[in-house]
Amino acid sequence: MNSTLENDINSEEEMNLYDYWKVLVKRKNMFISIFLVPLVIATIVSFSVPRYYLGEAEISYPASHVPPAPNIINLIGNIDDTKKVKIFTNNPDAVKSVLISISKTSNDKIKIIVDAKTSDVIPQAFKDILAYINNLPEIKGEIARIKEENNSKIKNLTEVKKENLIFLNQITDMIKKRKLFININPADLIRKDGDLSIEIANLQKAEVKSGTLSPLSITIQPSNLQIRKIIISTGALSLVAAIFVVFFLLDYIERIKARENK
Repeated sequence: MNSTLENDINSEEEMNLYDYWKVLVKRKNMFISIFLVPLVIATIVSFSVPRYYLGEAEISYPASHVPPAPNIINLIGNIDDTKKVKIFTNNPDAVKSVLISISKTSNDKIKIIVDAKTSDVIPQAFKDILAYINNLPEIKGEIARIKEENNSKIKNLTEVKKENLIFLNQITDMIKKRKLFININPADLIRKDGDLSIEIANLQKAEVKSGTLSPLSITIQPSNLQIRKIIISTGALSLVAAIFVVFFLLDYIERIKARENK
């Protein structure tokens, strides 16, 4: 009895598979059309879309007095076609778009993304953006003020250092001539001269307050990997759609029409 049941089941499965095959043969043109048309269109569009180059970098400002990143972004505003001509004086048409946002790694950094037609345009584009930001009146004014303040500090410390050296020479000369009657240690004056030199050097290093660019990364978009993903996903979806239409939707419509004819 079990053998008979198994034979019936196998026979029914073979009939179902054969029925499906007959349906596929009968509607093969429709199946191929539904499967291939979207796939071909997706492939053509993917390879015909302009392959722009994408450059990413971050701009950071070491000066604490410069407005924070969100304020700088508001000062820059939207970079439209008119502003692109103003920023990218060398080749504005080669730059497709510019996206400016706050960096995900730090709220003090500005993230810049540039789309360009060729990769060689991107490095100069970032230099142009940095120059544009540094020349904004609010940024330029703060940088000028900080430089002036630092220059004034350096000038005062240099005068103090000069006076300290003059005094050190006088004390050293008096010691040599045995005319020193006050308890002054020349080592303290030498130590003070060293401390002043370090302070002046630190101020000189911090004098340049303009923004700096992080290492630049350039990628092509859409990449070949992205194109393959688009084609594969389109092929999978169109295959599912072809199976659904050919084996289920059309069969359902035919059964409804048969009922109506009866």
